Amino acid sequence: MGERLLARHFVFHDSDQATQMSTSYVRWSDVAGTPVADPINEPWPGGTRAQLGSLGIRVAAITESFTVGMPTELEAATLRIGGGVPVLRYTRRHVADTGRIVEVAHPIVRRGDTTIVDFRIELDD
Repeated sequence: MGERLLARHFVFHDSDQATQMSTSYVRWSDVAGTPVADPINEPWPGGTRAQLGSLGIRVAAITESFTVGMPTELEAATLRIGGGVPVLRYTRRHVADTGRIVEVAHPIVRRGDTTIVDFRIELDD
């Protein structure tokens, strides 16, 4: 049997326009009985990293994997876009300094016609 998870569903807005939707999963054993498990505390100042930090979990890395596709009916309705507007879907993982994955957000969905993905990659000399 797998580990119990707490699923948290979010819709983010810019003014009155929905811009992103996501489902975030954290281990129930990490958050049970803490303020992080109580939805009344959302949105949490500092986001997921601050939530995990309040539990003594230090996030050392974040990984993301991207895909693009046409929206599902739910995605189109939530983001208020037509079925012909592509969406960017990605999975974000918060990785603790122990190497353990402590949070997974999947999928994070953003409308593809207004989203800019900008990376900076540091290189060792």
